[in-house]
Amino acid sequence: MTAEYKIPEGHRIYAIGDVHGYADILARMHDLIEADYQERPVNRAQIVYLGDYVDRGPDSKGVLDQLVERELHAPDFEHIFLLGNHENGMMEFMAEPEGIRQDWLEWGGIEALQSYGVEPDMGKPFTGQLRTLAAQLGEAMPLTHHEFLKNLKLFYEVGDYFFVHAGIRPGVSLHKQTKQDLTFIREPFLSHDKPHEKRVIHGHTAMKEVEVKHNRINLDSGLYRGGPLSCAVIEGAQEVRLLQVKPD
Repeated sequence: MTAEYKIPEGHRIYAIGDVHGYADILARMHDLIEADYQERPVNRAQIVYLGDYVDRGPDSKGVLDQLVERELHAPDFEHIFLLGNHENGMMEFMAEPEGIRQDWLEWGGIEALQSYGVEPDMGKPFTGQLRTLAAQLGEAMPLTHHEFLKNLKLFYEVGDYFFVHAGIRPGVSLHKQTKQDLTFIREPFLSHDKPHEKRVIHGHTAMKEVEVKHNRINLDSGLYRGGPLSCAVIEGAQEVRLLQVKPD
């Protein structure tokens, strides 16, 4: 399919879908990106991470370690980190564990806690443990991780592309979208078939394979369900390429 959208010449975007605590798979994706870049050098290369780095998988801490490290020691790339609903849930859990975000534990938060060495008592109701678990997580998490989470962006845009975790609300200007929609929306975004202001690159809704639509591309290919981690390579007015890493 001929590309209908473009970004400035000499600029390449690598957009990575939902990671969900699979640090080993993310490391392999970084290797693929490095190899692609070395084979096809470009003036400006950016990696845009679409959020949901934590929860569900075995090593949320390892994922954040890796992302913090890359920002410091991968000079060939600019790194853009977007906020996913799982990072938002983790931060809200630490701030107000007995509030509405205690359901974060049911989203895969237990695995995230364990990756930081925090062990819930699975033989007791969570209700009486929430404040203790939140405090333990806050103490176990390195300052660099707290800062990383605090500085996540809601969206990023370049050329004719708009990068976001979940999607947008159709009919609302891109710069008037709410945080709730940008990090949580599914419908009516997913079924909307008319063009948006820009082509939306998103994750959040796990599918068996990458969805490439004329108005959006969904890069959540269900890594935590056994699918691959997917990355879209976007440059100029070329057709979008895909890089994928499948679990062993």
